[in-house]
Amino acid sequence: MVLDASCVFCNEIISKRNAAIVAENDMVIAFMDNAPVEPGHILVIPKEHFENIFDIDNRYYLEVQLMAKRVAKAAMKAMGADGINIGQNNGWCANQRVMHFHVHVIPRWCDKPFKWGRLNVSFEELVDTAKKIADVYKDMERNKDFD
Repeated sequence: MVLDASCVFCNEIISKRNAAIVAENDMVIAFMDNAPVEPGHILVIPKEHFENIFDIDNRYYLEVQLMAKRVAKAAMKAMGADGINIGQNNGWCANQRVMHFHVHVIPRWCDKPFKWGRLNVSFEELVDTAKKIADVYKDMERNKDFD
């Protein structure tokens, strides 16, 4: 596994597992954004360091996208959301602030106007939300609802 010692995702999430984890496999991990724009905001990253879409190996890219689809489905159900935003930024001028390839999965509600501000939530709240989504994810996986 290739990690970058200067990367916060490589150090804090992959190595130290300092995150509210929703789901993972051998290649990718999905966890709660610690500064979410909406409740249930998830990040999906490869477990190897790739800076952006131009750098990522195709196998990892496909695994990230598959995990994003699965956690989106679970988050929508768990959070009672009406829709999901899936986004990905490449480069500083495109608003990429962590230079490790990642995909945002953001639940949305029809009756709640969207604002790009960040929410102030505790780690305990993130863990509670992660568990709620992870439980639905595991049920869907067990029932083969992802295929």
